[in-house]
Amino acid sequence: MSEFPVGVAVALSPLVRRVLAPNASHMTGPGTNTYLIGVDEVAVVDPGPDDAGHVDAIIGAASAERIRWILLTHTHADHWPAAITLAARTGAPILAHPTREPGLRLDGRLRDGDAIEGSEFRLEALHTPGHAPNHLCFRLVEERVLLTGDNVLDGMWSVISPDRGGDMATYLTSLQRMRAVRSAWLAPAHGHAIEDPRARIDEYLQHRRDRERQILRSIRREPTTIPKLVDRLYPDLIEALVPVARRQVHAHLLKLRDEGAVIGRSSRTVWRAG
Repeated sequence: MSEFPVGVAVALSPLVRRVLAPNASHMTGPGTNTYLIGVDEVAVVDPGPDDAGHVDAIIGAASAERIRWILLTHTHADHWPAAITLAARTGAPILAHPTREPGLRLDGRLRDGDAIEGSEFRLEALHTPGHAPNHLCFRLVEERVLLTGDNVLDGMWSVISPDRGGDMATYLTSLQRMRAVRSAWLAPAHGHAIEDPRARIDEYLQHRRDRERQILRSIRREPTTIPKLVDRLYPDLIEALVPVARRQVHAHLLKLRDEGAVIGRSSRTVWRAG
């Protein structure tokens, strides 16, 4: 699927439109994808940053009276702040998995298996934690589309940050669950639509397996700290991404520690083989 501009609703299928938020960065890629599901009744998924132009673009694409639900895949800051403004302008309820995000009050909670029923569609919630404890994916039944949030992205790898509730073992379990869903294509929170779901999820799983083997091999060779591990494993990394890589390595190490393969306590201590 082709390039898409900021603030313009682009139809990806009869029931799915996408509006790109103006928050491109090394963490968000081209920006956060806000999805509009339905035509007569619209569910807005991940309204993104609280940018006036972006909120105007969402309402302009759907009209305020047609927006019936505001859904969040999770509550990281590039996904939810516009929900408050959008709810105030449309009257639509904000729905997500239970969260304690400061400044965000949910109008309803979505659990695994809950569904949103529109006049033209059914959206089913799948609790898929790991990237965030409250992460949801949404399955559009009529078109077999899986909205993946930040669990699977196009052109990027999802970040698992233990200091933000990320858990690598749980994340890998969620990826396996997503792989088992029969999807025609994936709608990620960042990047283009993914037209071969299983191949992309398999690529994600293999990437994590390869990284874990690299980490374990390095520690078995020589006990070390996370910063030194990152220097070894990511020699050409730009400075802005070094903290991100350290969080990723830490997430892998915590998983390996739980499995008894390594010994260590925190991001500041020396880790060694178990």
